[in-house]
Amino acid sequence: MQDNSFSMPDRMESRRLVLSPMSLQELKELQKEGQKLLPESVLSDIIRKAVRNKILKMEQMPKDVHSWFTYWRILKKEDGMGMGLVGSKGLPGEDGFVELGYGMAKEYRRMGYMAEGLNAYLDWLYQCPFCRGARLRILSANFPSVKTAESCGFERAGQEDIYLIYVYRF
Repeated sequence: MQDNSFSMPDRMESRRLVLSPMSLQELKELQKEGQKLLPESVLSDIIRKAVRNKILKMEQMPKDVHSWFTYWRILKKEDGMGMGLVGSKGLPGEDGFVELGYGMAKEYRRMGYMAEGLNAYLDWLYQCPFCRGARLRILSANFPSVKTAESCGFERAGQEDIYLIYVYRF
């Protein structure tokens, strides 16, 4: 059995960004009409479904592993404005890989913020002794997400149904 005691930091930083883990209460707040945590353009149908799944999982998990199941809010360092999300879908599997997901508000796309946030998250994962890499499932028509993954060093590893599979090895 692997030792999952390696804890997430309270925040991560990059040159322009701060990443902050969302609490269970904050995820529930994202579900509400008129929430102020993130621009509405981040909350696509796919992200909303992922948030619901994260809430259900986190309600069943001990609080000390919530950071592995939640989204991390991507905030602009200069003004604290919420711009997007990045996070894992749970602890690394038996193969040592963790599945990731991410999203960026439309008004902040094409500025390198998503790649910077994803790289900050990968830098933390690299320090985790039981994590060997990361995996992404990207809708084949989502060209901006593919571009972001490839710019961060992910390599295409196959396809499952309508999803392209990308992996990042440490």
